Amino acid sequence: MEATENSLIGKVIVIITVLVVAGAIMWGIRTQDSGSRSVNVEVTDKDKYLGDKNAKVTLIEYSDFQCPACKAYEDIVKQLRDSYSAEDLRIVYRHFPLRSIHPNADLAAQAAEAAGEEGKFWEMKDELFKNQSEWANEKDPRGLFGAYAKSIGLDVAEFDEDLLPDDDSKERVEADYQSGVALGVNSTPTFILNGVVIKNPQTADAVNEFKALIDAELKK
Repeated sequence: MEATENSLIGKVIVIITVLVVAGAIMWGIRTQDSGSRSVNVEVTDKDKYLGDKNAKVTLIEYSDFQCPACKAYEDIVKQLRDSYSAEDLRIVYRHFPLRSIHPNADLAAQAAEAAGEEGKFWEMKDELFKNQSEWANEKDPRGLFGAYAKSIGLDVAEFDEDLLPDDDSKERVEADYQSGVALGVNSTPTFILNGVVIKNPQTADAVNEFKALIDAELKK
């Protein structure tokens, strides 16, 4: 009897998790523009990206570490990264903190940049999204960010210095943000595929929707 109850509880937890993720994705979708549009966007060596700089397809994501929809899309982006070679797909991450509704988003973005100064941007990115519910509503999440820095092998003292308001990491976050404003970005996540702002996939099969768009670009 106990085993049956545990099995039932497990199934309920899985269902709830799926519904929460789907809800977060749909929330993000509702904030997006209804159609696609072309933009003049350039990727430089200052950008954070995975893949070859001369890849056939470039997917730029404007994202906010405190945004639930951005977290929901994380697994989708990772699946895309694993599905294509570095020569076919380059994935670029840019900060776009929604400051009016996410008070910790700026500092989280700066934490990722600070980690990047020690070569651990992507590791800190993963930690911030994975632990979003832990730090999102903290009055001052610096202590938690320091713990994440330690967990990925950073020099915590140096990391803390890089979180100071006058550090270059803050300027890099602002540069990303202003580039998004110039492109008309007003919500997160916003994806730009080979110079076209795309409508976020709207179904549970979002990965394959993305793949269809990427494959179409690869055939050109």
